[in-house]
Amino acid sequence: MKAPEHGIGIYARFLLAAAWGILCLSFTAAPVLAAHACNKTAAILYLFFSFICHQIPERSFLVCGHTLAVCHRCSGIYLGLFLAALIDLSFIHKSPRVRRCWVLAATVPLVLDALLPCVGLWHSGDLSRFLTGMLFGTAAAPLLGRGVTELLQEAPWRRFPFRNLSLKGGLS
Repeated sequence: MKAPEHGIGIYARFLLAAAWGILCLSFTAAPVLAAHACNKTAAILYLFFSFICHQIPERSFLVCGHTLAVCHRCSGIYLGLFLAALIDLSFIHKSPRVRRCWVLAATVPLVLDALLPCVGLWHSGDLSRFLTGMLFGTAAAPLLGRGVTELLQEAPWRRFPFRNLSLKGGLS
């Protein structure tokens, strides 16, 4: 496996930040659109997010009198993914052991916050759901960034001979 090139890593983070930013805007736009009588567009967004989130109204933030298209935990995950894609957290990539520790450290609070209420040992509130989701998203973003960087480095379209064409029309 090649070490990530700095330029491709920045490009990958930019792509991921754009994708996560659009996702965050989309789940936030749904209640705003619903409040402004754009019901068809809002319904499409709610339907899209219904495939990835339970959308229980009591577990979703309110915006303009309508719930977000995702719950507290999902909104935390997506916001964490977006914010972490904006900054360089490549120190998480030092070794497979460090990567595993980061993922475990971010997953344990999320799992405990989801499971402990089932056995009556904890009451999971809006803030704990949101923050454990955000912690998980923040830890996952650099790993996704590394994966996209490696994909861009080793992509099949990079093997074509015409990728080295110069602007003057000849091969460089």
